[in-house]
Amino acid sequence: MNEQSTDFQLKERVKELNCLYELSRIAWEQHNDLKAILTKTLQILPEAMQYPQLAEVQIKVNKKTYATSRFGACRWHLSSPLKVGDADYGVIKVGYRGGEGLTDKHSAFLPEEENLLKIVASELLSFIRRAAAEEDKQRLKTHLQHAERLAFVGELTAGIAHEMNEPLGKILGFAQLLKKGGELNFQQQQDLERIIKASLYTREIIKKLMIFSRQMPQQIVEVNLNTTIANTLYFIDVRFQERGINIIQRLDPNLPLIEADPVQMSQVLVNLITNAVHATSGEGKITVSTSHKAKNILLEVKDSGTGMPASVMKRIFEPFFTTKPLGHGTGLGLSVVQGIIDSHGGSIRVSSTKGKGSKFEISLPIKQATQ
Repeated sequence: MNEQSTDFQLKERVKELNCLYELSRIAWEQHNDLKAILTKTLQILPEAMQYPQLAEVQIKVNKKTYATSRFGACRWHLSSPLKVGDADYGVIKVGYRGGEGLTDKHSAFLPEEENLLKIVASELLSFIRRAAAEEDKQRLKTHLQHAERLAFVGELTAGIAHEMNEPLGKILGFAQLLKKGGELNFQQQQDLERIIKASLYTREIIKKLMIFSRQMPQQIVEVNLNTTIANTLYFIDVRFQERGINIIQRLDPNLPLIEADPVQMSQVLVNLITNAVHATSGEGKITVSTSHKAKNILLEVKDSGTGMPASVMKRIFEPFFTTKPLGHGTGLGLSVVQGIIDSHGGSIRVSSTKGKGSKFEISLPIKQATQ
């Protein structure tokens, strides 16, 4: 090996060591900010290559691509996967745009450059996994905080519901006794009707609070959801038709049975339809449909209303969150719906487009035949 060749190889090794040092330094300075580390790697890696003025880099991580401006012009490139076991995070590539003396991939890259790329990939992989672990940690922390808040709200609402139930029952009972007693003038009768209606409305709110806080035991029986829908719509259809809203039923005639609490299933339907009505105006349309697939039945409530922005969709299942004016909603409707569906082993999914309406899709397990 002549002196010129030794000097060349020494310079190349120094560049590679500088690259690895800079990569470690940036990771330390950026406090594991993965995006910043990957962006800086695009600047550092070309300098370690044999022809830095021709080198370009591309890094794909978790379906995101980071690349130098002219990577697309590269004629040859080396690549190294960002993979450990079955977990495939992406790939890192370094390439040359071409140049004098570069006739093919073999002449373009040194064996040491291939080894360097593997080392850089290994370093990046450790940063990626660390960032993913930190993200999972933060997500878990958020979920735990949310669960703690829900537990507190559940205990609080259960206490409120029990405290309100007894005096409310007395108010309603005495009001109904006065009404039956007669000898009331027209105004007094009207006032009593208002008291009774307000008491019944409040009782429904208490019922929602108790369902939300899991204070009402479930009565699980075999349920034909089509029958529940038909019975529920029979009582609420007229009220909504007066507003010019058309409720359409598209029910699967061969819908299998489920094991559920029929009262709670009615509550789910009433809450979803009430929400849809509030979002729909004029000659609006609400479609209630059922179907079955594999081991689940599907319930869908779709409206042609105003739709929801993403900021609202993120919060619709939060207890006491409402977009309705003060005094027009408790914010418990969808929380109750989610609680009921979860307790029945089902799932709920919502999609919405601003100005084009919303769709709630509920999946519930079909009753399994006994052996």
